[in-house]
Amino acid sequence: MRIFKFKKPKFLLGLPIALFSLEIYLGTLLGYFSFKFFTGKIPSLAFNVGNYRLHFHHWLYTLAILVPALHYNFLPFPQFAYGFLGGAIFQGIYCYRDWYKILIRKKEY
Repeated sequence: MRIFKFKKPKFLLGLPIALFSLEIYLGTLLGYFSFKFFTGKIPSLAFNVGNYRLHFHHWLYTLAILVPALHYNFLPFPQFAYGFLGGAIFQGIYCYRDWYKILIRKKEY
């Protein structure tokens, strides 16, 4: 009995990262799977702004942490942290169809 089913293209995406840096690869795996596990259990940040709903997806605020972290280098274990945040961003974009819907008219949701 197989516990994990990996589709070959998704699984093979990590090979170039693993060859580049083991810390980044392990961080990416941990970021991807931890956000895959926790995102359904923790509610998203969403606010009503006039006739719109502003939805902060987890990939968006993770990106907002990653960009200044790359510039100012303030995270501990930087390669692992960059991989973790990158895995979270990848999971948010790859696994959800509505990843690009940030500002939504109230009629649509």
